[in-house]
Amino acid sequence: MPRDNSVGASRSETRRNRSRRSTLWIFSWVLGLVFLGIVLVALTNHAVNWSSSDKYCGTACHSMMWVTAAYHQSPHYVNRVGVRASCGECHIPYDSGHATATEYVKLLLFKADRGAKDVWYEAKGSIRTKEEWEKRRPALSNTFESYLTQHNYVTCRGCHSLQSFGGSRSHMKLVIHQGLAKADAYDCLQCHADIGHVYEQPSSKADGWYTGEQAVAGKKLFDDSCSKCHGAKLEGGVGPALNGVAWAQRFGDTKLLTIWGEIKGPMAEYSGRSFTTQQSLDILAYLLQQNGLAAGNHPLADTRELSDTLPEK
Repeated sequence: MPRDNSVGASRSETRRNRSRRSTLWIFSWVLGLVFLGIVLVALTNHAVNWSSSDKYCGTACHSMMWVTAAYHQSPHYVNRVGVRASCGECHIPYDSGHATATEYVKLLLFKADRGAKDVWYEAKGSIRTKEEWEKRRPALSNTFESYLTQHNYVTCRGCHSLQSFGGSRSHMKLVIHQGLAKADAYDCLQCHADIGHVYEQPSSKADGWYTGEQAVAGKKLFDDSCSKCHGAKLEGGVGPALNGVAWAQRFGDTKLLTIWGEIKGPMAEYSGRSFTTQQSLDILAYLLQQNGLAAGNHPLADTRELSDTLPEK
């Protein structure tokens, strides 16, 4: 009997040892798989960041050299606040924000799709020269703008928020952007066409800034809606003067876009009016005329044309 007990105890101990070894083996495998998963995630994330970097985007493909040169001249590359938007933040969805798990998977699929196409077309040499690039640029720009429109400018909104506007002209920015962002429908490039790439330097405006007919239309709108605050001769009153030294101090070295925003936003709001885009452009033409800027043959008709900067006086 004691012998039987001894044999039974020995068998039980053997089973326990086997169970411990099995548990240890399973635990080791699980730990190894977890470690491997961490390594794979880290490597994937490193590859995503590396392949989205400005250095990679600007040098990996021969045909990107002209895009890179235009990017280096844009406000997203050099600006007054010293914050640079990278290639990935603008061209890859969710790259600029904290992506959820689902969004991160979409990001990877997007990069895989675009990356494969880029490699294919680069291998084919579809854009060998700058001339070929210039021919393809409009179609490629339209493709990118269509993507932004379809996805409600997700890459722009990854960095920019209405609640973050501040500074001396924050009210103007809030009024303009709240109006344009109604119904969650965005068109950032309607006003900021050159924010990411500047292919042509702003013209000297030797051919004029607006048309005489446009300035006449703008004067009527100004007289009806704005003169009570700014004066019939722009000398100022309740509102600031909009000519001479006051104009130069307020708007010298400023983009036309900024002045248009003041007209379309706060000026319209204070006057109790709602100016259309064209009406506010006409008022801008009148103000330019009254401040000595020459008329020409081409009217201000699109906010995408407001990237020119006023001369300092």
